[in-house]
Amino acid sequence: MTVSRHPSVLLDKVFTLIGEKADKANAPLVEKFARILFKNISAADLYGRSDSDLYGASLSLWQRFSHYNSAQPFINVFNPKITKHGWQSEHTIVELIIQDMPFLVDSVRIALNRLGITAHLLLHSPIAIIRDKSHHLINVNAEQTATVTTATKETVFLIEIDHQDTPEQIARLKDELRSVLSEVLLVVNDWEAMLEKLLEAKETVVNSPFLFAKTTQESTIQFIDWLADHHFTLMGYRYYEVNAEDGDHLWHPLNETSLGIMKNSIRDRDRRISNLPSSARKETLSQKPLLLTKTSSLARVHRPAYIDYIGVKAFNAKGEVIGEHRFLGLYSATLYNSSVMHIPILSQKIRDICEAADVETGTHAQKAIVNILETYPRDELLHSPINELAKIVSGIFQMQERGISRMFTRKDVFGRFISCMTYVPREKYNTALRKQTQSYLKFAFASEQDVEFTTYFSESVYARTHYIVRVADNNMDYPVKEIEQNIIELTKTWPDRLSNVIKTAYGEGKSVSVIERYAANFSQSYMDQYLPSAALGDIEKLECLSDDNPLEMLFYRPQEIQNTSKAVRLKLYHQSEPIHLSDVLPMLENFGLRVIDETPYKIATKEGGSNWIMDFSMLHESFPTSDMSQSQALFQDGFAQVWQNHLEDDAFNRLILSGNLTGRNVTILRAYAKYMRQIGLSFSVEYIANTMAAYPKISAALIELFAYRFEPKNKFKKQTEADLVDAIMHSLDGVSNLDDDRIIRKYLDMILATVRTNFYQPKQNGEQKSYVSFKLLPELINDMPLPIPKFEIFVYSPQIEGVHLRGGKVARGGLRWSDRFEDFRTEVLGLVKAQQVKNTVIVPVGAKGGFVCKQLPKTGGRDAFIAAGQACYRTFIRSLLDITDNIVDGVVVHPTAVVRHDDDDPYLVVAADKGTATFSDIANEISDEFNFWLGDAFASGGSVGYDHKKMGITARGAWESVKRHFRELGVDCQTTEFSCVAVGDMAGDVFGNGMLLSQKTRLIAAFNHMHIFFDPNPNVAESFAERERLFADPSLNWSDYNTKLISKGGGVFSRRTKSIPLSAEMKKWLNTKKLSITPNEFIHQILQMPVDLLWNGGIGTYVKSSKENDSDVGDRANDAVRVNGKQLQAKIIGEGGNLGCTQLGRVEFAKLGGKVNTDFIDNVGGVDCSDNEVNIKILLNALVNNGDLTVKQRNAMLYEMTDDVADIVLDDCYRQTQSISITDQANVAQIKEQLRFIHSLERDGHLNRELEYIPTDEEFSERIADSVGLTRPELSVLISYAKMVLKEELNQAAITDNAYYQKFLVGSFPQLLQDKYQAQMQQHPLRGEIIATKLTNYMINDMGINYAHRLNEETGASICDIAIAYSTVKALYNLGDLWRDVEQLDNKIDSALQLQILDSMRRSVRRATRWMLREHTQFESINSAIEFYRPVYSDLLNNISEYLVAEEVTTLNNTVASYVEQGVPEAIAYRIGIQSNAFSALDLAHIVEKTQLKPALVERLYFQLGSHLQLHWFLEQINQQGVNNHWQALARASYREELDHQQRLLTISILKRSEKLASIAQVDDLLVNWMDENSNLINRWSSMMSEFKTSQSHEFAKFSVALRELLLLTNKVSAS
Repeated sequence: MTVSRHPSVLLDKVFTLIGEKADKANAPLVEKFARILFKNISAADLYGRSDSDLYGASLSLWQRFSHYNSAQPFINVFNPKITKHGWQSEHTIVELIIQDMPFLVDSVRIALNRLGITAHLLLHSPIAIIRDKSHHLINVNAEQTATVTTATKETVFLIEIDHQDTPEQIARLKDELRSVLSEVLLVVNDWEAMLEKLLEAKETVVNSPFLFAKTTQESTIQFIDWLADHHFTLMGYRYYEVNAEDGDHLWHPLNETSLGIMKNSIRDRDRRISNLPSSARKETLSQKPLLLTKTSSLARVHRPAYIDYIGVKAFNAKGEVIGEHRFLGLYSATLYNSSVMHIPILSQKIRDICEAADVETGTHAQKAIVNILETYPRDELLHSPINELAKIVSGIFQMQERGISRMFTRKDVFGRFISCMTYVPREKYNTALRKQTQSYLKFAFASEQDVEFTTYFSESVYARTHYIVRVADNNMDYPVKEIEQNIIELTKTWPDRLSNVIKTAYGEGKSVSVIERYAANFSQSYMDQYLPSAALGDIEKLECLSDDNPLEMLFYRPQEIQNTSKAVRLKLYHQSEPIHLSDVLPMLENFGLRVIDETPYKIATKEGGSNWIMDFSMLHESFPTSDMSQSQALFQDGFAQVWQNHLEDDAFNRLILSGNLTGRNVTILRAYAKYMRQIGLSFSVEYIANTMAAYPKISAALIELFAYRFEPKNKFKKQTEADLVDAIMHSLDGVSNLDDDRIIRKYLDMILATVRTNFYQPKQNGEQKSYVSFKLLPELINDMPLPIPKFEIFVYSPQIEGVHLRGGKVARGGLRWSDRFEDFRTEVLGLVKAQQVKNTVIVPVGAKGGFVCKQLPKTGGRDAFIAAGQACYRTFIRSLLDITDNIVDGVVVHPTAVVRHDDDDPYLVVAADKGTATFSDIANEISDEFNFWLGDAFASGGSVGYDHKKMGITARGAWESVKRHFRELGVDCQTTEFSCVAVGDMAGDVFGNGMLLSQKTRLIAAFNHMHIFFDPNPNVAESFAERERLFADPSLNWSDYNTKLISKGGGVFSRRTKSIPLSAEMKKWLNTKKLSITPNEFIHQILQMPVDLLWNGGIGTYVKSSKENDSDVGDRANDAVRVNGKQLQAKIIGEGGNLGCTQLGRVEFAKLGGKVNTDFIDNVGGVDCSDNEVNIKILLNALVNNGDLTVKQRNAMLYEMTDDVADIVLDDCYRQTQSISITDQANVAQIKEQLRFIHSLERDGHLNRELEYIPTDEEFSERIADSVGLTRPELSVLISYAKMVLKEELNQAAITDNAYYQKFLVGSFPQLLQDKYQAQMQQHPLRGEIIATKLTNYMINDMGINYAHRLNEETGASICDIAIAYSTVKALYNLGDLWRDVEQLDNKIDSALQLQILDSMRRSVRRATRWMLREHTQFESINSAIEFYRPVYSDLLNNISEYLVAEEVTTLNNTVASYVEQGVPEAIAYRIGIQSNAFSALDLAHIVEKTQLKPALVERLYFQLGSHLQLHWFLEQINQQGVNNHWQALARASYREELDHQQRLLTISILKRSEKLASIAQVDDLLVNWMDENSNLINRWSSMMSEFKTSQSHEFAKFSVALRELLLLTNKVSAS
């Protein structure tokens, strides 16, 4: 089926233009002409052309064609222009018109190609036309040529060629075309005549007088007939006569016989045979009838090949050559395409060759030879002598398919060229080889022309290339064998040479597989660059590649590089894929290498994959190195570690080559640099690295110092260390830059402050660890940020960095997964500061750790993210335990391969924190791996431990604060509804548990990072139940809340929405008229709502001070929602979560009447519970180790004690906030004492006031003037510091070994353990710390923040003596029971009254303690002291009314009645009311001991005397005297003591006056008699008291004078 061409719209436009614009008479002819011209134009050639230009081109050619005179070809070459020709073209136009004849198109193309001109369009059409006698065109009738006998045929050409710029170029082209067309005319016009001459020549052979061999004559005749049968394109002819003359022969041309192109080469000169090469002479004069060869000229007609020469010789009878018919032309394609057996002469030549090769017909050998000759170049078959062909064919046949290379040469008999036939295995053949061969052959044969070639491929394994080397005369002796051998060597590919090298290196056996893998698999670019011998080293590296070892390398200096050069090279060997330059270039630059060049080489694998060699040419300033082998080892090890992420990629690596340091040692400097950044050094790590790289010798000296201090093999001597330090200090003289000097000194500080490291501690398999930990004493490092922890461990690896800060040897705190890469230590330092004050209720002091993961995966989702975090956590835990002492069988065991420059330090406890909530089991697993003495007590909160969320312990502890705040506002939040705004969601521990701790919670609004919940008027019961439902399923969030339960105007809103519409109910709560609001603004307003409680159970800081900027807070995520403390309208803040408010924000809120503590006070329950868990586990684990318990029994016991542990924790929370409330109630009254306490903390280095936001002295003065005391947040800080300091002071044997305090140890454990394991508790490793902690909490919770400090200042007594005195008084007063009784009055009496009662108890105990410290009576024990005072104290409690005067009894009864009226039970009211009078029991006990009288008698006299002498009234005046400074306070206290002492002495003096007192009546009589006897003295005293009573206020001097008077009275009485 023929598909017709789609009509061209463009051509249709052209034809339309012809119809419209051409002469109307000729328009049809013009259109017909144009259609014939454009008939075969392709669509591609039409693209981009215009109809006007095509119209112009066709019309231009038509004008020439219409008046063409066929006598001569018409040739026109021009550059059409609009202005001149009416059309244009970007190309030069060639117009040709000529009579139609063969060879025109081919010959024109040949001419253009010969001139190097490209034809962009070549249109040609033979056209049958009819012209008149004047050559005017009459008709164009191409289609009917066969029927129009008068028609002639002419061919027109329209050609577009490269633009010819100059007239010379155009003229040259015209001349060439004219010449070529003339030759075509000669060939075509003389063709028949030349054919006749060919047949004449045949007759010459047929009728030759010389008798040829029959086969020769027949084959010659057949060949000529074959030629005449259109198998030879005749182009020229001439006959030559041959004459013998003087031993020479002359070839005389008969020019008149010349035909075709030989008409253009007519010469009258004879040609002497002697001028030809000998081989040519021999061949020319031989008796062979034919001369077959090639001329040296390329044909200009038909095709551009060398013209074939056929000479038919004429002989005389003697066989002498007498003439030659010489024909020039080209064989037809038949010669090259037909079987040789069908071509005369060749078929005979093949038979002759087979005969010469001695092969029989029909054999394999004969068939093979015929097959070789069938594919052999036909020209060679024609021109080659039989004997030469036979040798060549035999050689080819012998090669078989062995894959070897050969070259066969043949000299042209006429000496014009040498034919070289090469056979190369086809896989070796390529353009490069061909060009190399051409070049070599041209050189070897001294040719001045380019060597011609023709390549032939068949199914054979060989590629055959035929080279023609044209020479002036080939009749010379050429070292053909040598040339052939060199050609064979050329054909040996690079893989061939590599195979030989491999065989030599690996031996015959092993080399087979290596050759198979590599010989043919190197890329061409590699083979161009490297010798096979060099590849052998690369193969050794490639052989090492595997999935487990994807990278190998070679760092070297080539032998070709001069010794003085800084040049160096690197080869990287990588499996499967190349290494991107962008990946490796920064690494190399960080090694100090400047990359000059990089070349990748691909090496294919037999499995179809690939390996790669990346070859880098580089410069390094430290080269040439004195020891290249050392540099090579250092670099290769360092680079491999960088590549494997065992070493970081930064400028520190420059030290590897410049300082000859191992990558491992460079890690020391890098790790310290990272630590420098964390402690606030202003220089970047890169700057530090560049500094150290600039001083490689100092860097090496620092590492030497580090190694000396910590390498286990060294025997450490302080003097040697000092020498090393001095050397470094001396080196600093050469450091002129102050910043550099500062950095180096900081390195020195840190190395000397380091006391332990695991740097030299290998893994169990002996390999180096991938991480390093350093234990430091921060106080030894200059300019450390405050507060300064006692101990610090810094952990470094390429994957993780972290710090663990401890406030003391026994410390605990969580480890958090931080996201603050640049300043995670700052974050941890802030947290450890808070942990320090939080931990004051528990045994350990504060600690905190944090780490960052530096190479978190970017793919794999959350699972991969968590897995990476856990891996970093494992590293962090191991790094801590690596350098921590252990306890085995009660003995401290030091870590292996760790040099210690500090004391024993076995206590290390961690806990969960942000990001590590579920990691405790991992930590305990590692603890077990280390066989660490704490076992699973190492990390609390694991799967076998107390689940804080299930217990709700953190929220419950914070709720104790909330309940207290409400209670102090007169509200019981457990029975009374209250409104609440909260931060968090029910899935959270603190939020979820907190919002279920009271069924009266009216949760109005809440938010987390995803949603905002708002319920304007919640149904308390229903909303509580719904929160319970959400809490039960941790996967639920606020969006799962049943919105049907939300009151009108409320809802749950996504924080991603653009805006939230506000209902009327919302507007009322928010006090706004806005119609809608953004989510962030919504939260901002929610935080300011007028609710009862703001509960923080989430993450983030939402309240700051108006004096702070958001940037000061350090929580950018919540900048948009944060409010100032003074903007809050909530009454109470409950801080279940950490950092919900800044400290200044709390203070600002509290100053305006808000109820708030601090986060470390409110949420202490979590850490308290964890510490209890640890202490319990330590106890129980010892029992397990001793075989007294199984692990299963231990775990069951832990579970059984859950509620008891919770009770212990909640009691701590309750009592600590109670203590703050008691102090807070005093307001400004105690502020001066508090200021002195703050000064003492500062003086002793315990407190940084600015860091803790404690007011300055100036601010204290302002508050005193304004009668404003410290706020609860500030008191929270002080109570924590008070406990922190006191706990440390009490941890000494005088306390911890005191038998009385063993009950604190026992009492710190749940009842179950108290009942079973009291004896084992005595062996608890933290026994002393537990006792000191419990005693500290009792003392400060009971007695207030500055109790111990105040007594120390007032009495000079030691802290231990103060503690013993306190314990004695507390037991004597039975204060514990009374205190608990008062606590039971929560929500039963007014909170203020309750706190006043507790404060009065504080004062009573403080007064008694002070008395006891002044008394200086030594008792064997606390119990003996208690027993000494108890009889008198008990008697007073029970019988006080019998001893007081009636007025005092009435006062006591009135006091009790007043308490009872306010709701205090009478028994409690009595014990409180009697406290002042009961104080006298202390003096009375000593009076009883001295007088040996019954207590009742002594007590009667003591109180009656005091009443009669108005001593009780005077004491009241002293107590009521205000004080303005510390000294006045001391004076007032001393007045009280002096008054008590004088009353005691007077009582003793009076009682000594009678030895037989037996009744109260006798005592009364004794007192009356004494007063009568001393009336003058008593009257003087009474007068002084009367004067006191007349004054509303008193000066301190008056009290001093009065007491002096009383002393005189006592002395006189005692003397009488």
